[in-house]
Amino acid sequence: MRARAEATFARTVLASYLGLRAGETATIESWSHALPWARTLVAEVRRIGAEALLVVEDEEAFFRTVADLPRSAMPVSPAALAAIGDVHVYLGGPEALARLRGVGPEEVRALVARHDAAWRESARRARTRFARLAIADATPAAAERFGADLGSWAEELLRAGSVAPTRLAALGRSRSRPLARARRLRVRHANGTDLAVEVVPGHLRIEDGTSARRPPAFATEVPTGRIALLPRPGTAVGRWESNRPLYDRFSDCPVQLGGVFRFVGGRMREFSFDRGGEAFASAYGAGGRGRDLLGAIYLGLNPAIRRAPEVGDLATGAVSLVVGDAPDARRGRGSAFSRTVTLTGAEIELDGRPWPVGGRGTD
Repeated sequence: MRARAEATFARTVLASYLGLRAGETATIESWSHALPWARTLVAEVRRIGAEALLVVEDEEAFFRTVADLPRSAMPVSPAALAAIGDVHVYLGGPEALARLRGVGPEEVRALVARHDAAWRESARRARTRFARLAIADATPAAAERFGADLGSWAEELLRAGSVAPTRLAALGRSRSRPLARARRLRVRHANGTDLAVEVVPGHLRIEDGTSARRPPAFATEVPTGRIALLPRPGTAVGRWESNRPLYDRFSDCPVQLGGVFRFVGGRMREFSFDRGGEAFASAYGAGGRGRDLLGAIYLGLNPAIRRAPEVGDLATGAVSLVVGDAPDARRGRGSAFSRTVTLTGAEIELDGRPWPVGGRGTD
């Protein structure tokens, strides 16, 4: 059963998300710990009739290199690699999170991003279709830090990544019609959440996995499935209390719980946590101008997401705020701080009218 699920996942990623066809070339870029997933993808590339190029970042070699380089020289994916294939799939790393202790936040951001501005520009020029797969993030080390069951985590990511982008696109279209016309959004919950914000009409983005095949966009995450709304600056007012964990695998406190945020005049003025507040405060304190702004509002669409760490904002019925930078919501980066805080079971009003958060017939 697991082998069949993995094959379905690989087929969905390559054929449905990236549109790989016979005669094309696919680059599979993988850290060494994710090679089992990479092998499944290579086999599917060849089954389709395309050529496969497997590129591996060996974790031990990476850490030896980092030990000999200044912290500002964190290795990234070569820009030339972006133009080699028609399709590029990335399985991220490293697995040994403990070995990154002491590495500064800028270097960690470069490591997580891996594909810098030069790489992305090269990919755009070559019209390379790109996908980053979260399945590589489900590792024994991360599961231990999060207190998660590794098998359940990986299986949920497989199911969520196998939801066809056409299905997500249909869900996004049906759900976004009233959102596209809305000017004011209010979120309420029995836990005391009551937050109102004006949104920019028409500035709505559906993240459904089809973007990698629609120039000038070229990239997608897998799994995906959410609607992003752009808040009007200076309008967020009220209280927000998350009931889903905030995961930060590079923090000394990787699971932060019970976040409460107060917005006044469009800015976050206060925050507290039941657990992990010091870690949030440390990251927030290192951020720059704009770290207290509401960058985006996310509404989840993916029906296969339940409890998997780090992707809770994709779940059907989830409502999330992005505090700080939110480049995917068409707002530029600047504060070097970004946290997505998620709430489920909320009620939403659009211009004073109820909007079913989970869709028709769901909670």
